[in-house]
Amino acid sequence: MPPKINGCYIPPDRVRHFAKRALPEEVYEVLENEDDPALWIRTKALGNSPAYLVYGRTLAGRFLIIPGIVLLEPPLKNLFMPVTVREMTRTERQYYLRQNR
Repeated sequence: MPPKINGCYIPPDRVRHFAKRALPEEVYEVLENEDDPALWIRTKALGNSPAYLVYGRTLAGRFLIIPGIVLLEPPLKNLFMPVTVREMTRTERQYYLRQNR
């Protein structure tokens, strides 16, 4: 994770949304995988909140992309909040593997 991000917060409504694509545990696996670290790409901010596309692999080997924002207000300050999650396309997977050599 980028230095100012202290963890991850997945709101209950997002858990239901993610269930169609990935388990919340898989999101945490991607964000915390030290053997195969996630690739964090900064994108256009959403208001004042920094936004990222996070490319990574679960412990089971699934390639996921997780768009999200960094929350700036207490009590959730500096937590990454995923907006959605999905499988990477072949092109995204190739990009991730090239960048993570």
